[in-house]
Amino acid sequence: MSSNPSPSGPDWPAPGPGSAEGLDAPPVRGEGWQAASGRWPVTRAPWPGQGGGDGAACEPEPSEAGRTRVATQERANSGTAGGPSGAAGYPEPDEERLAMLCYLGVPFLGPVLPLAVYLAKKRSSGFIRFHAAQALSLWTTALLYTVCVLVLGGMLALDSLNLGLVVGAPLAALLWLAVLGYVVRAASRAYRGSYYRIPSWLCATIVR
Repeated sequence: MSSNPSPSGPDWPAPGPGSAEGLDAPPVRGEGWQAASGRWPVTRAPWPGQGGGDGAACEPEPSEAGRTRVATQERANSGTAGGPSGAAGYPEPDEERLAMLCYLGVPFLGPVLPLAVYLAKKRSSGFIRFHAAQALSLWTTALLYTVCVLVLGGMLALDSLNLGLVVGAPLAALLWLAVLGYVVRAASRAYRGSYYRIPSWLCATIVR
């Protein structure tokens, strides 16, 4: 006479030593449970029947520093971020034209026009102040380069006039061609209402 063996249920592993929770309890963050990657998993709402909630994942709220970084990046992508002078927002059309004229006046009037604009608008418009100061710095740096070229050409001319002209004239021409190219580029950027930094080898920061 044989007896039917009783059906065996699933083999549930016994709770480990020191565990205060049952097997059906959800993992609780901060009590020793951790993913294999070493990072805490996304926290979830309580299971149905355990304090409410529908079990949907709850993303952690970003910190204040994270929100500030995202907002700054969005302003930079939209073109409204403040420039190096700290001005924010879009400049007015009159400010764009004045900033452009600061650069265009450098080859013809030297420092007269950018200096006048800088003194008149340095407290009222950070956009104009940045471009006028950069135009003044560009003219001053180009003037210092020109003096160096003249000194070099004069020293060479003491030995041979032709040698002084052969060396000094091409250097002076290359210098002012570079200045003219960056003047046109910076003026076009200023007219479009954006900031443009001329390379420091040609425009040292002399006026702020």
